[in-house]
Amino acid sequence: MPRRRTTALPSGRTLLIVDDQEETLVSNRLLLEREGHHVLTAISGEEALRLFRPGEIQLVIVDYFMPRMSGEEVVQAIRAQDTDVQILLQTGYAGEKPPRTMLRHLEIQGYHDKTDGPDRFLLWVEVALKAATQLAHIREAEQEIASSQAQLRRLSARLLRLQEEERERISRELHDHLGQLLTATNLDVEWALTHCPQELFSVHERLQEASRLVRETIQSTKELSSTLRPGILNGLGLEASLREYVREFGRRSGLSAAFSTNLQDVPLASEVAASLYRIVQEALTNVARHAAATQVTVTVQRAAHNLIVSVIDNGKGFDPLRVSDPHAIGLAGMRERARLIGGALTIRSTPGAGASIIVEAPWHEEGFPHDQSASG
Repeated sequence: MPRRRTTALPSGRTLLIVDDQEETLVSNRLLLEREGHHVLTAISGEEALRLFRPGEIQLVIVDYFMPRMSGEEVVQAIRAQDTDVQILLQTGYAGEKPPRTMLRHLEIQGYHDKTDGPDRFLLWVEVALKAATQLAHIREAEQEIASSQAQLRRLSARLLRLQEEERERISRELHDHLGQLLTATNLDVEWALTHCPQELFSVHERLQEASRLVRETIQSTKELSSTLRPGILNGLGLEASLREYVREFGRRSGLSAAFSTNLQDVPLASEVAASLYRIVQEALTNVARHAAATQVTVTVQRAAHNLIVSVIDNGKGFDPLRVSDPHAIGLAGMRERARLIGGALTIRSTPGAGASIIVEAPWHEEGFPHDQSASG
């Protein structure tokens, strides 16, 4: 007859048993080794802590009553190193705290009375190891999610850089090529005006109108070029650039637009300043398009270790729950820009009571730290 297998195949699990009774250590070790587990033993809490390695041990079985260092103290010390490892508390003495009380107040996953025998002991071990497996799967999933999020952050940062590069290219084309063509056209129209006989009144009038339209187009082209490539991206400070943009926004939109700051022209990292500028730009564009406001205030304040940028209007407001709408690309872009500089964007609004867009980001004297996950 074939010989019966008395030892299970290796489980790949490492267990640590902590008990001040040598016979309990030996019997439990042999019992668990027959189940295929790799078993470490410690005669005291101090020895257990010397043996314990976070992430390498899936289950710790701790005796409740031990000299010098109790089971509760061992649990607390292990939990300080590893929040995921499963812990089974066991005892053979009466008069202790009720099991439910221990489970409620200690960071353990099971409680075993030694008088219940080996079958119940193995049942607790199986339950704990199943929980360890599920927790490991959760941690793997979390790591995959974190990796995916990091990749998305890198892609977002790359996309924003490409967007700025494309805006710069278009701005340059508008300024250098279209601007020159419009200027040349205006010169020709002006020449025609000066050489047009006065008696050709209707022709003269048409030429004057054409000259006016060309001048307006030149001005609009300059404004569009400035919007695509503002002064903040050409070396000017955030304070000066925002002050000028808010002033120009008020002129174009007809809104009462105010700007205040306590930065006092403190220099910021160029990418950070550009991100904050673009957030304000997008927020003001939304105000002009959707808010039906008469007043808007832009504030840049340094407070302790944070920089707070806010855009507040007195418009019709909106439902903040809609900010998660996938079609709200502008709001999503503002959130992404804020996150890439280590900050957070908050939207506060009540229908009929205006809206506030607030960006809060960490402040450092040398500028903001770059999001390392966004590099590359």
